[in-house]
Amino acid sequence: MSREDISLKMSQRLITVADMLKSDGEALKAADVGCDHGYVSIYLVQRGIAESVIAMDVRKGPLSAAGANISEYGLEDLISTRLSDGVKELEKGEANAIVIAGMGGKLMERLIEEGNLYDLGIRKAVFQPQSDHEEFRQFLRDKGYLITDERVVYEDGKYYFPMKVDVMDSSFDNKSIFDKTLETLFKDSGDIKKNQMIRICNRYGECNLVRKEPLLVPYLDHGRLVLESILKSLDDSHTWRRKEIMEELSDISFAQKILMR
Repeated sequence: MSREDISLKMSQRLITVADMLKSDGEALKAADVGCDHGYVSIYLVQRGIAESVIAMDVRKGPLSAAGANISEYGLEDLISTRLSDGVKELEKGEANAIVIAGMGGKLMERLIEEGNLYDLGIRKAVFQPQSDHEEFRQFLRDKGYLITDERVVYEDGKYYFPMKVDVMDSSFDNKSIFDKTLETLFKDSGDIKKNQMIRICNRYGECNLVRKEPLLVPYLDHGRLVLESILKSLDDSHTWRRKEIMEELSDISFAQKILMR
């Protein structure tokens, strides 16, 4: 049995994702969907974040590798492996927390839609989409879920946005909570419409803005430079694209003002 700390094999992105699942005083039984090599599952148990984990993957190869790693660390009694497309093979009550990381946002939306997480007993989640962040944040709100925390990780020249989420049923009123967040964030922002407030939160994450996440500063600066460069290359025939870029530059300006308060 290996006594090595599994974090030595993990990227900062995966460590951040796993750490975000921590829940004070609650015994977590976690599902690690798209577990790949099983490192997150092992980390969750090693660090006492979860008392048990079901490591799930749609591919036999990675699942077999995860099983070998779990055995190497002597955690077969606490971590099981299961072949599954998303949560299709997860039974009700087997897990109360879930991690889905490293997939495209659209794919993650499909996996969440195909399995009713609340009915399965899931109450806490960490999602880390690789793309479509703006649409994914709005998708979570439309589901009635509550984004309670978010982080920015910069790794290998890319920015990642893991999100901690409370999984609620359809009767939960997340709208009033989100409205209060908007009121706090944009109270000194002058004449700004609500649809732009929502768009800014979708693009950059309201939790990141409230917490004044330091890595948002270079992320926004880089975004501005890229957009201004594109804008200079467009002639007057690209009316719609110019409008899109001006809209995003405006959103960046508002976000930067929030971070500088």
